[in-house]
Amino acid sequence: MESGGLAFRVPGILSAAWSGEPVRHHGEHYTVDDLTFLPRPVQRPGVPVWAAGFPGNVKPVHRAARLDGFFPANLDHPDQLAEAVATLTGLRHGDMASYDVAVGLPLTADPEPYAKAGATWWLPEFEPGVRPAVVRGVIRDGPAR
Repeated sequence: MESGGLAFRVPGILSAAWSGEPVRHHGEHYTVDDLTFLPRPVQRPGVPVWAAGFPGNVKPVHRAARLDGFFPANLDHPDQLAEAVATLTGLRHGDMASYDVAVGLPLTADPEPYAKAGATWWLPEFEPGVRPAVVRGVIRDGPAR
């Protein structure tokens, strides 16, 4: 697959690579020479791609609306998430059924207000140096109910 210019951005390059066919791209921002990605991802159409951004920064939210999900960084309050989700919902013309909105929160935080604001994933944050047994315990216990 060959392309040039800005129309063929990273998600397009990734989708082409996930086809298992050789990818060649020479654009203003990216160059890919004969990339073949094997084995192909089992998940179709490919691995979900999320964009990250800071609350109130419009460009990452607009970029995320064209992808599979959004991961807002440094949230201080669920209202910030609700605002981003409202913007994403508008940009995606209401199509949020298969869209991911991930939030990173400390283990002691209540994820429920963020779920009500539109979060579909809660990624627990661990302090540096946390013992592996603590991480295994969180994995074993699953999401907070």
